[in-house]
Amino acid sequence: MNNKIRSQIMSGILAGTMLVTAGCGKESECTIPSRHVHKYTRTMNNEIVIEKYLESEKLSNHSFVWNSEYIEITQDDAKLYEFLNSKGLINGIANWSYLYNVMKDNHDYLMFYYEYDTVETYTTTDSEGRTQTHTRTVHHSGWHRNAKDSDNTGAVRLYHHRYYGYRIINNNGEYKLERSPNVDDIRDIIEDYPYYNVDCTTEVYEQFKFKKSQLKELNPDDFDVFKHPKLDDDTLTLRRTR
Repeated sequence: MNNKIRSQIMSGILAGTMLVTAGCGKESECTIPSRHVHKYTRTMNNEIVIEKYLESEKLSNHSFVWNSEYIEITQDDAKLYEFLNSKGLINGIANWSYLYNVMKDNHDYLMFYYEYDTVETYTTTDSEGRTQTHTRTVHHSGWHRNAKDSDNTGAVRLYHHRYYGYRIINNNGEYKLERSPNVDDIRDIIEDYPYYNVDCTTEVYEQFKFKKSQLKELNPDDFDVFKHPKLDDDTLTLRRTR
């Protein structure tokens, strides 16, 4: 792998792309003689555009749209790109605006435990065709977001979002992924773990017990349990002191 491509891929910065001249038409009938990958883009629900590079000429590839920008690659580079795309990963630094908005759109939230019983009626039929009616008590329980439900018990969970990425380990030409720790702010790991799933979010929670009369007044901001990313600053290189 040449140094230029290695730098572009392994540092997480896909730069230095070149524009295709005449040859890639609407059918993406590309005539570039050298091996290359094209830039593909996808617009998310929040109108943020994410990008990745694929060795493909399809105008659409799993919701990603073909773009005329490309990078020339070697056979070794192609193997790495194929590995990245087989895992569904995007470059975190190139797609920082998307990752920042993922954090910005996530908020802590509360779940409330409920339980109640119901009496159900059912019938059985014996071998002679005689039916008999029975009743049974069925217990229902679970978690929901309705703080006003009369069946809430007072148990509350505060849910919090954390994030993870990957770095690539090259073992004699065979690639594997190493997952990062789960963190509150992607900026804490993005230099060492530059690759991400589109959904790079996991959740944790802390559980509490309150009187039922208190549930309707609870707000996630009332709890000082988890640390949160500094979302008033979208600088990629932000480092926070904990």
